[in-house]
Amino acid sequence: MRTTNRTTIDVDALGGLFPHRVATASELLALGLPSEELAVRCRPQGPWQQVLPGILLLARTPPTRWQLVRAALRYGGPETQLTGVDALQLHGMRALPAAGPVHVLVNRVLEPAAKVRISRARHLPDPVLRKGFLTVPLARAAVDAARALPGRDDIRAVLTEVVRHGGVPVADLKPGLSRGSEPARQVLSELSEGIRSVPQAWARAVLDDLPLPAPRWGVPLRTATGRPLGIADAWWDDLGLAWQFNNPKPRSDRLAAAGAVVLHTTPIRLRQSPTSVANDLLNAATQATRRPRPTISAATHHVHPDH
Repeated sequence: MRTTNRTTIDVDALGGLFPHRVATASELLALGLPSEELAVRCRPQGPWQQVLPGILLLARTPPTRWQLVRAALRYGGPETQLTGVDALQLHGMRALPAAGPVHVLVNRVLEPAAKVRISRARHLPDPVLRKGFLTVPLARAAVDAARALPGRDDIRAVLTEVVRHGGVPVADLKPGLSRGSEPARQVLSELSEGIRSVPQAWARAVLDDLPLPAPRWGVPLRTATGRPLGIADAWWDDLGLAWQFNNPKPRSDRLAAAGAVVLHTTPIRLRQSPTSVANDLLNAATQATRRPRPTISAATHHVHPDH
């Protein structure tokens, strides 16, 4: 127990006053704790720790991810918004786990700090409150994540998920990514062409070096009488050729029975053996040209089933 300005402070109980047990040094000083005691309690093996400059975790255990998020937001100031992969998680997106520095968006100059990635904006977007955290809207979180991620497949996973499952229009991503990295711009181009899955993106890369026209992606197919035949992951209408990125399923048996040439390629093979996959696709296309086109109709809208 410590008595300061006639107020009794139970120092060990202070953690319960602050969400996630994260407090600023100025808040603790305002409660009457002297700076010397803060320094002592944040020494190695002490009961508290400094997570960021001026930001304390009132616990000895290593900070959880959400404690780091809270610390980063407190470090940025009251208007700071969470962005990047942590914000995507709060919006319900699960393409990537949150790791590395916490990404925040601020509208003022902020000193760089370990464990925090800082982006600045002259005008902050209207924030969204998610589980008590001030968060940027979903589209902005996806753009910031894509601009920070180095790997093309990670960028694909993030942007594809927010478009398919988050309902973000591709047009909403274009302003923020038009000057982004080359991988981010490529993924944006894929999305604009109708690609909505990572296997489809890998398949598109295989097609880049082949003398085949561009297919349509995620196309529902029917017989001439209107009976559903399933969805082709990629479909060449002139050839009656379907490319599926999975193991054979009953729907593909229906497609083949209706006269379509159906090529199956697993996502792993797409990724690991693109040259042999390209040969398989050329052989399937050649086979399709050697028989009359089947009476199969393709829907005008695209559907993107999960893989």
